[in-house]
Amino acid sequence: MTRTRYTRYTLRLAPAAVAAGAVVTPAAEPFDDWSGAAAYVRGPDPAALDYAHPEAVDIIRALQPEGWQEADGGDTLIFWLAAGAEADAVAALAKLGALGVLKVTRERAGWEDAWRRFHTPRVIGRLYVRPPWYPARDDLLDVVVEAGRAFGTGGHASTCQCLEEIQVITPGPLLDVGSGSGVVTFAALRLGFSPVCGIDIDPIAVHAAVGNAALNGLAPTFLLGDAGDPGCALPAADIVVANLALNPILRLARRFAAGAGGGAPELRPAHLLLAGLLVEQGEQAAAAFPGYRTASRREDGTWLMLHLTRVA
Repeated sequence: MTRTRYTRYTLRLAPAAVAAGAVVTPAAEPFDDWSGAAAYVRGPDPAALDYAHPEAVDIIRALQPEGWQEADGGDTLIFWLAAGAEADAVAALAKLGALGVLKVTRERAGWEDAWRRFHTPRVIGRLYVRPPWYPARDDLLDVVVEAGRAFGTGGHASTCQCLEEIQVITPGPLLDVGSGSGVVTFAALRLGFSPVCGIDIDPIAVHAAVGNAALNGLAPTFLLGDAGDPGCALPAADIVVANLALNPILRLARRFAAGAGGGAPELRPAHLLLAGLLVEQGEQAAAAFPGYRTASRREDGTWLMLHLTRVA
């Protein structure tokens, strides 16, 4: 059998902290960085949470690499292209080379199997979240996620927090905002939530989620769009999970807040799960949703998930 050969590209960029006068904090869960878990930069704006070098990240994601990760707090970006793909990527690679120092290394044959060691199953309450090369377990609810180009293998702290919290909520219609690879969407279906819909602004993520749905034998609805845009139609849901970051969560508040005159009546869910927040951002996120109270919270010292419930 002929194996596909892969090339590793390592892009070293000038530290974002030097350019922005910020302090760089590495991403949590570094073993899960392969899926694109974001490093972030804390700058003068306390609401800022983004890739350290978004321009370079956008170029890499447009290449649809076989995998990519961040290192050095986001100042080093590593990605892989299959042999033969380089010919169509010359212009993009030139742009990346102009942004920093781009090193090219041919991977050994069989490399594509080696990284699987870093993607192992995890038990999260009643859920068994696994890559497809591990077998299911009869005693747990099975969620299969192919590690690919979309964020979300179930390993990042914010995803785990969401998966833990939906297990203590009475099932009902659920909307997964920023659905990524679909792990929360599939878990919700396994737990009895229905109907379940995921929405993501990234077409690569939606494509990956549809593929993962087939692996799970599930048929949720996935939408491509910006849930924070008032022109984007959203289904009504009793539960909304938003594993995003502070800025997009604040944009969502304009649509989902249930204060006097705030939000659309059909978009006032009973439960809001806000994740991807830094611990120190919790108060600001909660304040953006008048008409809701904080029912519970999960945190690990860095990442915070808030469970807000609508006030009668």
